[in-house]
Amino acid sequence: MTTVTASEFQKNFGTFKEAAQREPVKITSNGRESVVLISAASFAEYEQFKKQKYAYGGEVTDEFEKDLDHFMEEHKAVLEGLAK
Repeated sequence: MTTVTASEFQKNFGTFKEAAQREPVKITSNGRESVVLISAASFAEYEQFKKQKYAYGGEVTDEFEKDLDHFMEEHKAVLEGLAK
């Protein structure tokens, strides 16, 4: 991964924009990591990964609520026993 200062990034934006097509570019400010520039394709992969990480895309959908109701009914006795 390429690491550059914020001022170097500003001066050579085009160079680092092209570099980000091949690998992430880490931008520092006052010696600390501030931002990482990645390609649009890498960002799309990241967004897809986030959705896959959680069931139902991390959303409370009608399907989720239906499945939850089914689970609760199927395991009602166990859940009530745990609640006591």
